[in-house]
Parts: sequence; C-alpha cells; structure tokens
Amino acid sequence: MTVEHYIAFIGAGQQLSDKLKATLTRSVSNCWVVAPAMRRGYLGNTEPAVLLTAQQLHRRLASDRFPSPTARLYLFLYEPTETHQLDLIWNTFGHASWIEQIPLSFKDKITPTVSHIEQQIGRIQSLLHKISEATCSQRKSCPLALPLRNFGSRITNRLKTHWYNGLDEDQLTDVIRSLKAQYNQVRVRDKGGFKDNKNLVFKPANDNECHGIPHPLGNTHKAFLCGRFRFGVSLYPGFHFDVSSEKTETIQCNLVTEIGCVRMVGSEHRRYINIFPNDYLLPAK
Repeated sequence: MTVEHYIAFIGAGQQLSDKLKATLTRSVSNCWVVAPAMRRGYLGNTEPAVLLTAQQLHRRLASDRFPSPTARLYLFLYEPTETHQLDLIWNTFGHASWIEQIPLSFKDKITPTVSHIEQQIGRIQSLLHKISEATCSQRKSCPLALPLRNFGSRITNRLKTHWYNGLDEDQLTDVIRSLKAQYNQVRVRDKGGFKDNKNLVFKPANDNECHGIPHPLGNTHKAFLCGRFRFGVSLYPGFHFDVSSEKTETIQCNLVTEIGCVRMVGSEHRRYINIFPNDYLLPAK
C-alpha cells in the first residue's frame, strides 16, 4: 500500500511509542509511524533519539520503490528546553519535515499527547496544501524548492529558520506571497532564471528535463530526506535548476555539496551545472 503520511516522533518512551503506532495507524489513512522507544536517559530531544528517528525514517523511505508524489512528512517533538536541541533537529532533518512542537504541558501524558498529535495532523493539512502548491505547482516562480546551501540570499536565509512556526493559513499565504515577490525581484528574464548574491543564475528545469523520478536523493539521512521532501511535502520528481554565471562564461565560485562539502567548481571550467533542491550537484566532479 502506498504511504501518504509519514509521521515521526522524537524521544518517546515504550508506552508512548506503542500508543502512537497503534492509534495513528487507525486514525490516519495510509500512514506509517516511526517513534523509536528510547531508554530512560535518552527520552526527549536527545541526540541518540534524534539520530535513531532519522535513521529509521531514512530506511523506511528508501524501501519505497514507487513513492507517492503527494506524500506528507511530519515530525513531532516536545518543545525544546534548550536552543541546541532545536538546532540539532534542524541540522539532522534539514528542511524536509513539517516540524510541529508539542507543549511541554503534555509531557509524560500519553493519551493527551496522542490526541493532540491527531488534532494537529488535521489542522496541518490545509497548511501543507499551501506549501505543496508553492513547492510543486508554482516551483518555477516560488522559492520554496530552492537549494538552500547554494542559493545565497535573504530569502534562503529566512527559509533556513523555522519560518512557518505558529502561522495560520492566512498568515502562511501572506508569507509565501511575500517570498514570491522577493524572488521575482531577482529574476533575470533574458536567462529565464533567478540571480543569487554570488551572481549565479538558477534557471528552473523544464518539465521534460525532470525525468519523472525523485532523483538524485543522496546517501546521508539529511540529503536523502531533503531529496524527497521540503517542509513536509513531496518535491516534484526530478526537479532541479540549471545554474550558470551571469557575469562570466564559466562558473567561477565554489559550491557546496549535499553533505556540506565545498566543491571548487571554478577550476572545472563548467558553463553550467545542475543543482537539485537538496544541493546535489550533477554532473559529479
């Protein structure tokens, strides 16, 4: 059966893990739940809990031979008590999941926690529909699918934060509209793309260049998740940008790979390179 809803929870104990899997599987159609049961001392937003959740999610997604183009990815966690906890979660899951924080008042309350998650999944659907419209249907005019490591701008600086946290549907619509307006300001019409602060032009690929598959995905947890999802919604299969320089015949600046390594493209004498939303660079060096 095709999975439409991937629901992840970080740092559950055994009882909460069992309850989440049993309840959500019944109440949310076509879903798969990853909620690793952690030992005492590793509950909550600990590094072992975050990494194990990412590992299990990666493994399950990688087993889907024909992933749904409309799938959703949710990540739930209790509100972090320290700044580094949210940083760890963003650094591990990239910007693939819709991240929803559960009030600390629900901590250690199993049934209320599960009921709260059920309610939030229902509330989030309309928000994810807006994200999907911007990321897929409007992918050539909206910046939500940009490769966040390589497109340098105030737009991507904002998208690297928890920018949608606490927004209702109208507020989310207004923010997306504002981001689109900023994006349109850097459009280079004669090149059919958008210019970043390094004078690189990112031209959205034509539909016939996307090849209809979610490729390439990358091997690390973060690269893989970001190759499939953006802010909780599926990316358009195969979508990428043809990137060239506005000022020079070849690309002269360094780029960053999907795993965060610097690639010295200036020495490769490339007129253009393909960059995917998860910052996978093709062709390889």
